[in-house]
Amino acid sequence: MDEEEKAKIKARKARIRKARTAQRKLKKARADLEALGEITDWEDEFIASVDERLDKYGSAFADPTKGGFGEALSSRQKQVLAQMRRKIKDKGKQAPHHGSREDPAKPKWRSSFKPKSGFKPNVRHIEDEIFEDADTPPPKSKPRLRIIDGGKK
Repeated sequence: MDEEEKAKIKARKARIRKARTAQRKLKKARADLEALGEITDWEDEFIASVDERLDKYGSAFADPTKGGFGEALSSRQKQVLAQMRRKIKDKGKQAPHHGSREDPAKPKWRSSFKPKSGFKPNVRHIEDEIFEDADTPPPKSKPRLRIIDGGKK
């Protein structure tokens, strides 16, 4: 088996893998849209026709100018699928899942940079002390160095 045959086999396996991945994404989108009750006739027909072409040909488009060589979906089909996912995400946020225990108003994760509680450290502000002492007048004489007895003799 020479290098060209190995490359062809590898490319064929990659196309099959990409077609299966695209089919999984389409089926998941259909199931999610049906669960939300938001699937339209056009979306249902689109998913069915693309799924059928993926089964039959391993690719959902024939014109090479509309997508990559080894891709299963054309660029426009990817955009439509992305719009469906966005729709699922938007509609899913509005209505909480039936029977879920999570509060939809609470975020699922929290940034580690945000404060975790109402903790405020005890910090000494020098400005507070200066303004408190502003009422007392400064000393009238110059400071002087004095030697205090009590050291080693």
